[in-house]
Amino acid sequence: MEIGRRELLAGAATLGLVTMFSPLDARPVAAEDPAPPGLQLHPLTRSLLDRASRAGQQLDRSRVERVIREVAGEHGRPVIKWMDDPGRAFEHLRRYSPDELAQLPTAQFWPFPPPASAASEDAEERSIELYLHATQVLRVEEHARALMTPKLSYKAQAMASLSRPESILEARVLAAEIGWIETSLPGAAAGAIRAVEDLLSAGRLADSMEICHQLRVFEAFEYGLLATWETPDELVSLSVSPMV
Repeated sequence: MEIGRRELLAGAATLGLVTMFSPLDARPVAAEDPAPPGLQLHPLTRSLLDRASRAGQQLDRSRVERVIREVAGEHGRPVIKWMDDPGRAFEHLRRYSPDELAQLPTAQFWPFPPPASAASEDAEERSIELYLHATQVLRVEEHARALMTPKLSYKAQAMASLSRPESILEARVLAAEIGWIETSLPGAAAGAIRAVEDLLSAGRLADSMEICHQLRVFEAFEYGLLATWETPDELVSLSVSPMV
């Protein structure tokens, strides 16, 4: 049942990656101009974009753990396991077999943006433009590549070793399954910025529960959390600091 759900979601995930790595308008974003020119945004959204230009530059572990504990009120209090870099995190997660990983739920600890239907086609285009801009400011592509590196290296080593086809397939499956339990916080934070603006445009109050959830996601990355992996025993956590 879980595998079927992952296959169902794969199309949406692939579409998201195509958008994330699109070469269009890939120029670096100036910190002095946090919002796209000509885009009318709520002051709260503009403040998030301004903070985003400085997000993740230094780990405040106590602040991050406090945010995790707040979010965990809905999920149960997790054991937080900090890792030094993406490679160490990947090696740590390899203790699970592909079959064990396949039985784990997909990543769901961080609140997903709630749906907010666009009032018009123009509003939808503005929402997409904001999201693409946020992914640039938050360096989503750069961080995604760092998280992908150990997975690609593991699969390449399996192929280079002239292993049996079954072993190569297992390496690919293991890397993919680790990806399913992973949340990249820069990407989640970019989605949070978009969600906040969409919710505000739809008439939600700035102190509504839906917006507060998204602000906690953004804050976790702002204070240095790069990624988490959800396992039955612990929330494996990786900070941005070693990459900066």
